[in-house]
Amino acid sequence: MSPTTAHAGYSHLFPGARVFVETTAEDIDRLPESFPLGFSDGSRSTARVLGDGDSRVLAVEGYTTERGTHLDERVWVIGAVEFESEGIGLTLGSRLPLG
Repeated sequence: MSPTTAHAGYSHLFPGARVFVETTAEDIDRLPESFPLGFSDGSRSTARVLGDGDSRVLAVEGYTTERGTHLDERVWVIGAVEFESEGIGLTLGSRLPLG
């Protein structure tokens, strides 16, 4: 399996944002434990898909945007999953509180 990498078309995530996971995995349950996540401004983080069935979340490690804004670790409900020829599209729902 080739490496899995995710991309967001924004410098940060928010409800309704789409994250595209480039992968050869044919099932979201077969994604690696963690994978790199790149943002449109060039900043990078690491993401994990946790949970199963309709209760999946995307956990994103803290990172700093290119403008210098630090964002702590955040966990997002995955509202929709779309399988495409080059990977898996995730549409984010609400952000969950940590702690």
